[in-house]
Order: sequence, then C-alpha cells, then structure tokens
Amino acid sequence: MASEPSSDLKVVFGSCPEPLCGLRRRVNFNMILGIPTKSRSPPIRFESLCNTSYRGHSLHKKVGVWDIQLTRSCLGAPWMPCIMVVTYRNNRLVPAIVISACLWGIYHLVDVKIPNESYHTVILPDWRTPPSQVGHDVDLDPHSHPTTTAWSPPPAVQTPDPTKSPNGKPKDSTLAPEDVLLIMKTGYTSLWKRLLIHLTTSLSPDRIPQPNSVIYSDAPSTIGTFNIIDALENTTHTLKSNHPDFEIYRQQPLYNSHNAYVEAAGIEGDNFGPAGGWIIDKYKFVPLMQHAGRNYPDAKWYIYMEDDTYLFLTNILAYLSKYDWRKSHYLGSFAGKSDVIFAHGGAGFVISRGAWERSFGQNDKMAADYEEYTAAHCCGDQVLGHALNKYGVKFGENNGDERFTWGFNPVVHWRFGFEKWNWCEPLLSWHKVHSRDVARYYQLEQEWDFEKDGPIRHGDFAERVILPELRARNNRAEWWDNMSGVWQVSSGNKNDPPGPQGKGYDEGKWKKAWGSVGDCEEACKSWGDCVQWSWVEDLCKMDNKFMMGQGYAPAMMERKTALKRTSGWLTDRLEGWKCA
Repeated sequence: MASEPSSDLKVVFGSCPEPLCGLRRRVNFNMILGIPTKSRSPPIRFESLCNTSYRGHSLHKKVGVWDIQLTRSCLGAPWMPCIMVVTYRNNRLVPAIVISACLWGIYHLVDVKIPNESYHTVILPDWRTPPSQVGHDVDLDPHSHPTTTAWSPPPAVQTPDPTKSPNGKPKDSTLAPEDVLLIMKTGYTSLWKRLLIHLTTSLSPDRIPQPNSVIYSDAPSTIGTFNIIDALENTTHTLKSNHPDFEIYRQQPLYNSHNAYVEAAGIEGDNFGPAGGWIIDKYKFVPLMQHAGRNYPDAKWYIYMEDDTYLFLTNILAYLSKYDWRKSHYLGSFAGKSDVIFAHGGAGFVISRGAWERSFGQNDKMAADYEEYTAAHCCGDQVLGHALNKYGVKFGENNGDERFTWGFNPVVHWRFGFEKWNWCEPLLSWHKVHSRDVARYYQLEQEWDFEKDGPIRHGDFAERVILPELRARNNRAEWWDNMSGVWQVSSGNKNDPPGPQGKGYDEGKWKKAWGSVGDCEEACKSWGDCVQWSWVEDLCKMDNKFMMGQGYAPAMMERKTALKRTSGWLTDRLEGWKCA
C-alpha cells in the first residue's frame, strides 16, 4: 500500500491557464502532489473554491486533510503568475514555511501594480421617463449627475467656468446665463440630424449651465447627460389616440422597434421616418412654454430656439439687459398670420417671466384649452402668440407695440440682406442653419472679445465670415446667384428700364446693362448705392443690399440643366458702411 508523501508541503509556481472560476472539471490534488489516488484526500472541484469568500489577495479553503491557498492572481487574472500552496492540515511547522514561501514568491514573481492606466467604470444616470398619466404635467429633472467609481482617481480636467463667456461680455450687459432658461425645440424626425451639433455648441457649458437649458421634442430620449422631454406627453388622450395629426406620433415608436434609423447617416438601416413631422410640431409650442414656466420658475427670461436656429447668446443677454424681466415682454422677429402679430419661431424669441405670469400663470390649463385652436391653424408660433395676446401680452420692443427692428433673423446668413441700417446693429440669431454653419458661428463667438469689442454686429459677421470668401474669388463668381433684384434690366425693357428715384446713375449704361456680364457690372458701378449685381442670358439685376447667395459646385447636376448665372460684388463700397 502506498505511503503518504514524505514532505508535508508542496508549493507550485506557474502561470494560470485561465481563471479558476472558469474551470469546470475535477482536479485531484493528490495527483498534483504525487500522492496515490487511494489516499484519503478526495478530488475537488475548482468552482467550489470560487464560492469561498476571501480577503485581501488570497483564498483559503480546507478540503479533506489538505489546506489549499490561492493568491489573488489565480482568481481571475490569467496573465499573472499563479501561486498555489497545498499543505497537510495536521503539520504544525507548515504555517511558518508557507508564509515565508508566499512572501518570497510575491516579492520576486508577482507584480501587483496596476499598469499605467486608470480603470474606472462610469455608471450612466437612471433617467426617469415621463409619466403616462394624462392630465399631469411632466415634472422631470433633466440634469442628474452620473456616478463615477475608479481604482485610482483620474487627473483633474480643467473645464471652463460655465457662468462666463470665454471672452467676457459687453460692458452694458447685466444678465448672466444663470438668469435665463434656454429652450431648445426639436422633433423625432430631425433630432439625430440637427440636434447633436448643438450639444457641444449652443448648449455647451461654456455658454450656458446645463441646469439652465431644456430640450423638448415629440418623443422622449436621452443623449449623454441631456434628457429630452416629450412636450406632447400631457396632450389629452382623445387627441393623441384619434386625431389624424397625431398619426406620426403613434408611428414613431414602431420605427424604433423595427431598427429603422431616422438619421440620414448613409449606412444600412437609414430611413426617412414617418412623413409629416411638421404637422405635430405646431402642438408643442403652448405645452412646452407651460411646462418650462412651471418647472423653471426662477428664470427671468425664457429664450426659445429651434434645432435649425443659432442664437448669439452673449449678444442676447446684453440686449435683454435693458428690459425689466418683471414686466411683460415678448420679443423676437416680426411675423403676422390669421390676424395675430407674433414672434417668428424659427428666428428665436424671448418671453419674460412677467409675461409668463400674466398669461400662463393665470391659466394652468392653457395647453389643454388650445388643443382645438391649434388643430385648426397652421403654425405653433402663431398659436402661442394668440394665447399670449388673449391675456394682454403683446409682441414688440416698446411695451407691446408689435414692432421689431433688428437682430432675430428668420434666414441663414447667406440669404440675409445686409444694409446700411442693420450693418452696425447687434446680431442675435440666424435661422435655417446647417450643422456646418453652427460650428462656424460658435467658433466666431469663441474668438470674439466681447469685453473689448462689444457685441458682434451684422457688419462684424460679414467681415469675418462672408467677405474673405468673396475677396478670394476677386468679387465675382460664375454659376452663382447672389439674389440681387432691386432693379432689373432686360432686353424687354431696355428702352425704358426701371431705375432708382432721383436718378444717381448713368442712363446710357443702365439701358445697356442686359447685354453682357461686363455691361451689367458697369451699370451697377454707375449707380452710387449699388453694391452687387448678377447677369444671366439677357437679364441684369442690381441691388443696394449686400447678400452672399449660393452657387452650383462643378459636379452638381444644375450645371447641366440651368443657365449659367454670374454674380459680382462691389465690396470696396462697404467701407462706407463702417460703424463709428
């Protein structure tokens, strides 16, 4: 009969072939130690070791007459040396030997230091979804903070002060970003195409603290730390379930569940989404303004924008500084429809807390009351204007005089008509902008020294963004339409062409303007106020407004289907528009 081993201790050093917890087979420790299989020490399962609690870097378990000790490296790090100590349970000399052997092995063979990396786990916030009960306003906190745990803390990251513009603010500005709520409206069919660029520009923490911004859509979503609220969540059940306008609202979840992506990403899975997103867009205006006022009562101003709008926020804060937020103010770009004067939604607009209290503060069911009216009219900004007017809140800069002079612009910069009267006025917004435009506008703001140079004016924008491109083309471009049009001379009216009152131009050159590109340019030069012209076939157009316009790139199909138009600018004449 085989005898027991002459040595009571066996220390095995080696590399773990895989984590012990992953092994699912019997291992006979008697065989490992060279003991006959008939010994009283039974085979064991490694997984039984994995269920044994341990402290520090080792695991200890008794199996039969054997003590089994494993270092931490054996418990789940197959790339580290493995130390396994098996001792006979009744030997009194073994503990001292085991401890000495382990210390020697750890010191010489095991590097327990973590590599030069910071291992940390980020736990995303558990956003609350809007309640489904009809008749109760969504009351979400869209600004939770993620929890971060780490083995070793990452180095501190220097972030800009979220309460300050990177280059100060105009001297006469008394408002801070913390004084306002910046409202962004988007939609299911445009969110992934337009909103993302705004998260790092318009809603960047160096412009506006995140607790001072909110995003509304027609479907709830979460992007990083931004919680997007469904503005239509509290719309009555009857309207959402039965009205044909809400068919798109009912279809949206089905696109998500079928892996159809409304993103225009140019990859498999792309889809245009349900048609008619603009139909339910009009239903968002009154509910979102009601929700914003209720959930952000400390805001002095509610500044509204859309996902194809860019607001020059530092300029707007300076502009609003001259108004009393406690009073009723409704400011933006003039618009009129259905016998209502209102602020154009796409250009952006502002409502004071005083105006909110005077209207929504007097009727906590405003959104429900206006569902029927909204269904019967085309536009949400007009509906909001009607609701405000009903409670005495009128549009306009001078106590509701229904006028607005400059700043909030309902067009993109290359379609805007720069003139002498607006050249020196502060720029507040552009509309119909693309993501590339947003990036350029944001960069301009980052580079502008507001404290030294004051607000960005329309002329400043033209000098920094538009004029360099035109001068690089020598102030002339083929296959380009700069949208000139104040005066038009063609072969059909050459004998008595229309012209500026009081003359001020060369009549001979004017009548010949239709003949060629050169004739058109000469006619423009003969008119003292002309700053640009365009010519196509037998038509010359001249203008005293400065517009950039748009062209056809060489590979575009329009160059094969349209007549070539040539445009030119007299940019030297803009020197006379310079601000004091």
